[in-house]
Formats: sequence, C-alpha cells, structure tokens
Amino acid sequence: MIAAPAYAFKPLEIYKGLGSSGAMINFPVVNVTADLVIRPEKFPEGFADQSRSWFVKLLPKSFAMVKRLEAEIPARYKVNLTKEDHDKYQKLLRDGRLDLTRQGIYEPTMMTVLKKARCTVERTNFECSLSGE
Repeated sequence: MIAAPAYAFKPLEIYKGLGSSGAMINFPVVNVTADLVIRPEKFPEGFADQSRSWFVKLLPKSFAMVKRLEAEIPARYKVNLTKEDHDKYQKLLRDGRLDLTRQGIYEPTMMTVLKKARCTVERTNFECSLSGE
C-alpha cells in the first residue's frame, strides 16, 4: 500500500503494480509539506508577499491539472469507500492530527488553515462543526 497523488500514476507506473485485480482507494490522506530555508537579506523587499501572491494565482491551474490527471486514471482502478468507512478514516486522521499538534509536531495555525480548506471542499464532513483544530 502506498499513498500517492494522481500525478504519480503514470510516472511511477502504479498501474503495473495494480495489475488486473488491484485498486486505488479514492480518499485524500496525505498532506505534502516542505520547509524552505532562505537568507532574507538576499531577497528584495516585498519578495515574500509577491511569492505568496504568485503561488495563489497558480492554484486554479494546479487544481485543474490535478482534476485532469485524476480523470485520466481508468475507472477500473478506482474504489470508493462506504460512508461508514469514510467516516472512520476521517476520525482516525483527525485524531492523529490533534495528537501531532498537541505534541508540537504540527503547527496549530496551519492545522486551522488546512481544516478550513477541507471544510470548503467537503462541507458535510463531521469535523467541520467541531472545535480543536
């Protein structure tokens, strides 16, 4: 079992590993993060704001690419979870995020931002009415 985004399907030849009887669970699980260490004195005034604005402008194009790549994956490989299993996984992931935040591994402000993003995409998610993130 691996967690991989849609854009990994062809380059990593995931279809070969799935063979004729394997499948992919259609469920977002992974938040990919990165830290960027820079020397601020080497960048012009306002670079950070310009960089964030540039990134935000690219989001629609990036989301469109993800949607296209997901659509290119043959339906025979895709499996949707039952509502019950989906909710169990959501709770498991939420419990993990809360625990990692309490341990200081996750940053609380970022967890709040990510929750808002999840609840924008899936407003009926049980966690959207809960506090704690």
